[in-house]
Amino acid sequence: MSNHLNTDKIKEYLQKICSSPEFVKSTRYTQLLKFLTEQALKNVHVKEQTIGMDLFKKNYNPIKDDGKVRVYMFNLRKKLKTYYSEIGKEDIIVFVLKKGSYDIEFSDQKTNLEQNPKTEKKASTIQQKRNFYKPLSYVLASVLSFVFIALAYQLFNTKEVYCWEPFVAKNTTNTVVLADQVIMNKPKEPNGKLYTNFEVNSAIDFINFNKKHPEDSLALSNYTFFTKAIPYSLIGLTQFFSEYNTSLTPQNESELKYDVVKRGNIIYLGQPKTMSLSKEIFLKNSNFFECNPNYFTSSKNGKLRTYKPKYGDNIRMEYAMVSYLQLNSGHKALYFASNHDIGVMATVAHFTNLDLLEKFYKKLPSKDSYFNALFKVEGLNRLDTNCELVELEIIE
Repeated sequence: MSNHLNTDKIKEYLQKICSSPEFVKSTRYTQLLKFLTEQALKNVHVKEQTIGMDLFKKNYNPIKDDGKVRVYMFNLRKKLKTYYSEIGKEDIIVFVLKKGSYDIEFSDQKTNLEQNPKTEKKASTIQQKRNFYKPLSYVLASVLSFVFIALAYQLFNTKEVYCWEPFVAKNTTNTVVLADQVIMNKPKEPNGKLYTNFEVNSAIDFINFNKKHPEDSLALSNYTFFTKAIPYSLIGLTQFFSEYNTSLTPQNESELKYDVVKRGNIIYLGQPKTMSLSKEIFLKNSNFFECNPNYFTSSKNGKLRTYKPKYGDNIRMEYAMVSYLQLNSGHKALYFASNHDIGVMATVAHFTNLDLLEKFYKKLPSKDSYFNALFKVEGLNRLDTNCELVELEIIE
């Protein structure tokens, strides 16, 4: 948003837009425009689910992702375009809603018109000529560098990558799902106290929670909470994938939707107790592992084993599950799940070390095996860790 613009003027033009023929009979689009303007004036970043919950109330389901919000945003852009091509031609302040963004911006049209288009055209022409006449040596150097890198990749990057093979393949979509904790607040409380509840791990969970507890009057915050494991593990994964010229797309668990799971591979990082949609996938292929809110259990041959964390004197012992499975879409999923930082960080480090990964795969019948592997992780101050395999389940 252009902060130098007068707020009263913005509200004045908002009223003009809402009173125009393009908007006056469209209650929902008027409501949407007013909401986006209000949030922009507060410098609040707007998310799709925030709009859906404000606009459609109980009829909006962020998990199913029915696309309502995106349709309304598309039509709102069209209405604004029509308005500025007719009634709003002379408006000093222009409401700008860029494609792919839910944040509305305000532009000073007078300032934009004062720019000299001839000068810009001339500068553009000069730049085009410069680009055309770049020395040929730069082009040749770039081509040779590319060839050298490609040859080096083929010569030196020949180690087996096992479970990572589907993730580093060409033209692959990889989404890294980041476990986050939903934050709530009470808007009427002056002290700004924050609330968390493990029943609330997504916008749909929040809607259901509010139905059960209407007396709490809680609101969903515009941000969520990550533990230390997320940035550390994400950096490790990014460094690993960069060696294979493969990209990763991060996605908060609280905003995870079915279409994301369907369109590519999934890597999950973080605690299982804040899972939302991932609960429907994690360990569903297991015959004896189960994940409780704070610990893992296994049941084999009539024996139940419980794996709970232990703490003391800066030493922490935790259990972490690494689960490799095939999704219904045919894509692959790899889960690094633990309720404490060291469990996730240690198993990610273990599986991105190809020497350690090779030793692990010697315990598997083949490199194509799916598995659930429970590790005991011990660490000092959450940094120096070691990783020990305690139970392994092969999924045929």
